[in-house]
Amino acid sequence: MAEGSADISDNIALQVVIAIFAVAIVFVIISYVVVYFISHNAYASIYYTLSSIFDANAEGSSAYIAAGLAMHMGWEFYGFVAISLLDGVAKAVIVGFLIGAFINLLSTIDLKSKIETITMKHMRGHVVVCGYSMLAERLCADLKKSRIHFVIIEKLPEKVNLLQDLHFNVLEGDFTERKTLDNASLGNAKAVVFATESDFINLLGIVTAHHMHQEVRIISRAMHESSIRKMQRAGASLCLVPEVVAGVEIGETVAKMW
Repeated sequence: MAEGSADISDNIALQVVIAIFAVAIVFVIISYVVVYFISHNAYASIYYTLSSIFDANAEGSSAYIAAGLAMHMGWEFYGFVAISLLDGVAKAVIVGFLIGAFINLLSTIDLKSKIETITMKHMRGHVVVCGYSMLAERLCADLKKSRIHFVIIEKLPEKVNLLQDLHFNVLEGDFTERKTLDNASLGNAKAVVFATESDFINLLGIVTAHHMHQEVRIISRAMHESSIRKMQRAGASLCLVPEVVAGVEIGETVAKMW
């Protein structure tokens, strides 16, 4: 349904463009004929017609036509008035169309995102964090505190907006795709961390990243200990189960109390 609406909008826009150019062509022809009828000079007609088109004020052509009409003072005067009105309307339509098209272009292109994407593609020695979870939130806080540059790849738009509000380098996309990892400059990164709460998605990301750049250090979160071996075979250098790590830390803390 959305694609059909987009096609209809494109057809309407194309028809509007064709109509505007048709009006412009008719305006040029009529202007040339009227000026030639007054001046009886083909070169002068071409010059002043082009001058009327490219000069917003059209002072030269208007003055020339007015001088010629002053000598005739016939029906040409009304032709001059009509052409002048048509000239103004045509320019207003064309200029308005160009301004509207320019504004529409700016509204459809997110320049800030484009600039950030280009910047991230040229980063070096950074960490790529795939998936913004509670684990990734703590990780990013530590990286920021240590002044280590990092890029977050997140698929959900609401999380992307949140990260942008936090002024983090965030790339919207699927990190299991090569293009997304390439846009995050994976080849120049020191490490990539897969932090989602899905072992399957993390595993897909590990396979893709390892296949692209085997020298990049891959760290992954594992929800189940049974997934660690699979992730290591896929290319992960380090796999962590947060619950196990937290349990060990709690155990060490309790042991120190005795």
